[in-house]
Amino acid sequence: MHHAPRPHGTTAAPAPPPDPDDLRTRERLLRAAVNVFDRKGYAAASTREIVERAGVTKPVLYYHFGSKEGLLVEVLHEGARRFADAMARAVERPGTTRERLVALGEDLYALFQENVPAVRLAHALFLGPAEGVPRFDFTTFDHSLQGALRRIVEDGLAAGEVHPARPDDVALALSGVIGSCAARQLHPGFDPVRVDDLRRILDMVLDGILNTRQPAGELP
Repeated sequence: MHHAPRPHGTTAAPAPPPDPDDLRTRERLLRAAVNVFDRKGYAAASTREIVERAGVTKPVLYYHFGSKEGLLVEVLHEGARRFADAMARAVERPGTTRERLVALGEDLYALFQENVPAVRLAHALFLGPAEGVPRFDFTTFDHSLQGALRRIVEDGLAAGEVHPARPDDVALALSGVIGSCAARQLHPGFDPVRVDDLRRILDMVLDGILNTRQPAGELP
């Protein structure tokens, strides 16, 4: 069957906007999946428990994600998108090198606090057995963080605010500090690092990296 040619100069009609009900249903399924995967592990989690927690039926899950594996992959991709968005905002933020680096650390702290179950899930999948886990490039989180830190450090070097050093080395050192502080939020056996603690630790590290020191504040 031949279709009539589209008149010259016309374009395809825009796609209709997403159905708000569909978006809310997807969000409920994603939240339910993170909760169940975090508590039971991916292998032991059942689609039945996920859909019951989300208040939908199995066909609804299959319609939106295709399978339990598809649901997990979307959970991970959604986390990667939020992480990348936070890093992009950090790179574009104005201010001195110190202000931008401390703000990046605070942004990551807040992101971890808001998504502890999802972060714990990603850590468990990354460090656990590879068999049975869907393919996902977990290094995307590290690449986003290292890229943002490197860009800010390079700007600081250009502005004369950072001691001469390899930007990759400085980025790796700072990501180690931020990652260590954030990781302590993931297990109740550790005393969590508060955001004020993170600021103080970053200031201490930055005093050794930057050309300008800030007056030491009073210790708590």
